[in-house]
Amino acid sequence: MPMDILLLVVAGALLIFMFWSSSRRRKKMQEEEQKRQQSLTPGTPVMTRSGLYGTLVEFDADDLTKRAIIAIAPGVEVEVHAQTVTIDQESLQADESEEYDDEVDSDDDVIDESESETLEEQLFDDVRVDDDQTSDETDERKND
Repeated sequence: MPMDILLLVVAGALLIFMFWSSSRRRKKMQEEEQKRQQSLTPGTPVMTRSGLYGTLVEFDADDLTKRAIIAIAPGVEVEVHAQTVTIDQESLQADESEEYDDEVDSDDDVIDESESETLEEQLFDDVRVDDDQTSDETDERKND
């Protein structure tokens, strides 16, 4: 008899935990969706869920029943459902890396030319070694 009560308590606790975690996950998803919609402003590089890349021309974050307009080429604009528009992560990452490169370039002192030549020589030496190994393997295959 006591085991039956314990089993019911554990089952009830599991059900409560499942409902609590699903509601928490749903709230997080809603917050992320609101942040995404607020970050979509005209001029933002976007991608539709079908894989169409372009620049956002018109988007109403408050009314998702209206269509979004995306410029996919100069003078070519397409209307798509507003919920299919997402931020183009590749463009954002490229922009961030360019900003990082600019910061690094401005912070670095002038690079000594002898160091850069050494790096170039090392790279070319590695390529030559790889080419020699590849040609040796090709010769062995021909001989077999």
